[in-house]
Amino acid sequence: MAVLAAAVTVPLGAPTAQAALAAERSTQSVTAPGAAPSAQAIDYVAIAKAAYAAYQLFAAGGLSLEEATQRILDAIGSAKTEILAHIDQVAAAEARSCARHAVIDVADIRLFTPDTLQSFARDTTGCVTLADSLLGAVSDKGAADQLGFAVNAVGPIALLARARAGFDTAGLKSTLRSANNAVLTKLEPVCTREVVSEPGPVRPIVEEIITCTAYNGASASDSRQISPRPQPAIDVDALKAAAAANTSWPVAKAVLPTL
Repeated sequence: MAVLAAAVTVPLGAPTAQAALAAERSTQSVTAPGAAPSAQAIDYVAIAKAAYAAYQLFAAGGLSLEEATQRILDAIGSAKTEILAHIDQVAAAEARSCARHAVIDVADIRLFTPDTLQSFARDTTGCVTLADSLLGAVSDKGAADQLGFAVNAVGPIALLARARAGFDTAGLKSTLRSANNAVLTKLEPVCTREVVSEPGPVRPIVEEIITCTAYNGASASDSRQISPRPQPAIDVDALKAAAAANTSWPVAKAVLPTL
């Protein structure tokens, strides 16, 4: 996967000279040498959330099956090229093939015969279970990242296909939860805390700097004064989300509540 490493600093109050220098360093953007630009993960988050939400609304009686179908097709169709670009980076050939198959074929789901629809429902379910199995075994974080994108491209499609075929979806939803929890565990950014001190007019000024770094090297930092005037605690979850913005970690975090 092409990796864009970027860091974000959200200043809290007026930083000391040491903290300002650290913040200035942390806001520099670096692109991986020779890497091609990747699709924007923030768009992928919105797409996945919209697709899963449409299915959930149908399951809760808020949408008809046809309305949910259209919303899922619209969500996937709005960034089909980007979704397929992510899927093309999946290392496992079988998972890559079945995910591409699902994203391409779902556009014609209304035209499927009952037999074709049932086969499609089983195939897409198998694709999700395969991705979940691979996520449980893979140690390479880049491979896990691309599987995370793939499973959440196929997930809403499989739910839709099973619903249209009249199949139960409880087992599929459990598998999707397992896969997304694996993504969260394997790709969670690592955060470090640094405390800096410098002389003040009355007593030393003490600040903390928290930096979170994703597996791909992207990082996000924030600082706050601890003493003598304590400022609000740093939002570490926001730093993790900023650091991991170009990975499938925020996608998994966003869709899990819908499953």
